[in-house]
Amino acid sequence: MRGGAADWWRRGLNVPEAAAVRGSRFGCPGAGSGGPGGSRSRFWGSRLGRSLLGAIRGPGGSRFGGPAGPGAGRGLGGGPRFGGRGAMNGAMNGAEAPPGPVWLSVSSSLNAFRACKRFSPALTIAELKCKLELVVGSPASCMELELFGAEDEPLGPLAQDEALLGSYPVTDGCRIHVTDRSGARVGEFEDLSQVPKYEMAESDYEKRTESMRSFLRQRSWGRWDTEGSRRREQEREQRREQEAALAATLPLGARCEVRVPGQPCRRATILYVGETDFKPGHWVGVRYDEPLGKHDGSVGGRRYFECPPKYGAFVKPQSVTPGDFPEEDDGLEDEL
Repeated sequence: MRGGAADWWRRGLNVPEAAAVRGSRFGCPGAGSGGPGGSRSRFWGSRLGRSLLGAIRGPGGSRFGGPAGPGAGRGLGGGPRFGGRGAMNGAMNGAEAPPGPVWLSVSSSLNAFRACKRFSPALTIAELKCKLELVVGSPASCMELELFGAEDEPLGPLAQDEALLGSYPVTDGCRIHVTDRSGARVGEFEDLSQVPKYEMAESDYEKRTESMRSFLRQRSWGRWDTEGSRRREQEREQRREQEAALAATLPLGARCEVRVPGQPCRRATILYVGETDFKPGHWVGVRYDEPLGKHDGSVGGRRYFECPPKYGAFVKPQSVTPGDFPEEDDGLEDEL
């Protein structure tokens, strides 16, 4: 080819045409040489050869039948002269890439929930119904589909089973509503009480060796941990005794400071010491000097002491320190 090939491309000639016009290339003798190249050139110059060339060129002067293809442009890929090559590539690879899947919301007349699924536009409506069986529970033969837009505006029914999903105006965010015609009642697939369950007798479950109960019993965990249960009960009893001993040192009417973890220190007056109905153990009822409490001394309908609203509170005995703690003077009376 060397220098002659570039000239062919610039002039828009393919190999057979170049052989007819310029003579032999690729090592063949030129036209009129009497060799094989000459016979080939004479053929392309004949009426039959010219007719074949016309068929190859196609309308508009493009090669390989047809106008410039998708690969149009100067160079080997196409252009007005070589658009046929782009057309061949387009025919081989597809005129354009197929559309990708779309995200659709699926609702049903049988269910209250919605599901977001991705479907290919290349699916037929019949194939789509088969996939929707696993989503809404209705048989494909008993489905009626209706398409809604992204703003929930109706776009029409999907009635043709042979039609492609992509032939309808489906985009991301659209909704497909499935109307069930099988006679099933609304909520049938959401009512778990209607699902038959396997029930085992307590005596049969107790005999199983691979159950969770057997697993916990073998390792002495949970309620089968008798040693741990006894130890925890002893610790609770010890804490109750300590609280009772601390509560006994707190006289009614005494001044105190209350230090609850995570809260600032507050001064108060002890008005109740003992057990309560709302929680087990010993509690101390106090009236704060400021409205930093939770109630007026009444909890759960039972009154334990008297104080203004938002001044009363209950704390554990270990949070109370009795002593000579007079009410703090904020100096407001002097200013008035």
